[in-house]
Amino acid sequence: MRNATYVSPQTQNELLEVMGGHIVLHDIVNEIKQAKFYSIMADEVTSHNVEHLAICARFVDAKNNIREEFLTFVKLERTTGAYVADQVIKFLNLVELPLEHLRGQSYDGASSMSSERVGLQARIKLKSPLAVYIHCSSHQLNLVISHSCALPEVRNVLDRLRHCCRFFLVSPKRNGLLELIVSHKVMEKSNRKCILDLCKTRWAERHLAFQNFYQAFTFIVEGLEMIGYQLHIEEHGDTFGDWDSHNHSEAQQLLASITSFDFIVVFMTVYQYLSHLSGITVKLQNSSIDIVEAYAMIEDIRAVYKHEREDVDKGFKLIYDQSHRMAEKVGTTPSMPRVAIWQQHRSNIVSLSPLDYYQKNVAIPFLDHICTYLDEQFSTLSVTASSLLSLVPIVMHKRSVDLSKVIIQYSNDLPSPELVEREFLRWKSKYSTLPMQHLPISPSAAIKECDAELYPNIRILLQIACTIPATSCECERSASALRRLNNYMRASMGKERMANLALLHIHYDKQMDVDRVVDIYSHLHSRRMELDSLISP
Repeated sequence: MRNATYVSPQTQNELLEVMGGHIVLHDIVNEIKQAKFYSIMADEVTSHNVEHLAICARFVDAKNNIREEFLTFVKLERTTGAYVADQVIKFLNLVELPLEHLRGQSYDGASSMSSERVGLQARIKLKSPLAVYIHCSSHQLNLVISHSCALPEVRNVLDRLRHCCRFFLVSPKRNGLLELIVSHKVMEKSNRKCILDLCKTRWAERHLAFQNFYQAFTFIVEGLEMIGYQLHIEEHGDTFGDWDSHNHSEAQQLLASITSFDFIVVFMTVYQYLSHLSGITVKLQNSSIDIVEAYAMIEDIRAVYKHEREDVDKGFKLIYDQSHRMAEKVGTTPSMPRVAIWQQHRSNIVSLSPLDYYQKNVAIPFLDHICTYLDEQFSTLSVTASSLLSLVPIVMHKRSVDLSKVIIQYSNDLPSPELVEREFLRWKSKYSTLPMQHLPISPSAAIKECDAELYPNIRILLQIACTIPATSCECERSASALRRLNNYMRASMGKERMANLALLHIHYDKQMDVDRVVDIYSHLHSRRMELDSLISP
């Protein structure tokens, strides 16, 4: 073997299998088995016209930390619920993760995943009835925003906003002009904001685009005036003074569109009201967040929007005043569309003033849509989380507790379900004398203070509460890794090699023992004939 180089494609794949499948994946699976209870998250991702399913697991490790770990990519020949379920179950059986210990599952809202009759979640429940399905909270929140923005007035404004942003972003010359104007007006580099394209799926990115557009609004108007009407040339020079007729006409149209009072007031209404969701969308992507924390944040947001709806007169007055000031900067006066009785595709409520018109036709319907869709999308999350919420110390002192449903549901998981009520009294007494600011506010915080020997049943229930996922964002992060690995130069990569590379790439922080790799490789692929076979008769 003196001339062996071990660089052949077959040897490379074998070494990747050892490092990825036999070490990284094996160690993660062992940690899950040690935790006993786990949940799965899955999401589809397309790469080079090939469908893959990213599978991740969520569990509580030996140090009481919530972990979300990528497990594998599965190539999907079909995307039906039955086929996807077969692939998921096949993989769990392959790595010897018992389905009877599965306590949660989280996917997006696609029918093949979420259907209660033929979807992945329904077929998993046939094998594991306690595997609670949670529609990914991040996806649900984006659905709330998408449905709310489907109002005709809002949709039209968003289309104009997207058109304006792309007008500058797709052209280096036009974008250079806008950057020149911003640099002349804003001396501090850190305060210079560039416009961003509107993301169709993620509100966190879309909110940032809204924010940057608002802060650069007067500069955008100045740029459009310079392109459309050749104004401000003496201020910025004639470097960007030469434009063709197509640029002239498009800039003029955009300028008239975004400086109308209708655009300004609707834009400010959407920007201001949806700003409540900017923080929670980022928070929900945290892998350590549990279902109870997600439920608490959603309840807070629902209360905020309920208050906004009840106090819409005062709240919208502030938005309208901001819109008025924004309009004055570009020479626009407040106005409202004329009433068109026979027109069916726009609001025609008779109003006394522009303030009254936009409050009745934009603000109130927009808030009503948000409140309605928040209630619809998060009804399942509320039912699931409320049953485990009472175990959190800061909650159990604020309301009466009924653990009967939880005890019945998880009786087979508890070491002594008949003692849960007594154990809960001791658990509650432990925090009875502590001030509110010192009480754990989530299951992830409570489980770190729960002694498994003193409170064995409560510890199991808290572990299950931490194990049930609130989102499937870890799968989307894994999908990003797939796009980095499976690029146009590696489009023909085999599924086993790709899965092993993804494991090594995503778990890059794991220290690889070379001696362990060599030992496993030598045992799996022996190259020499056994001496006994040569001398045996």
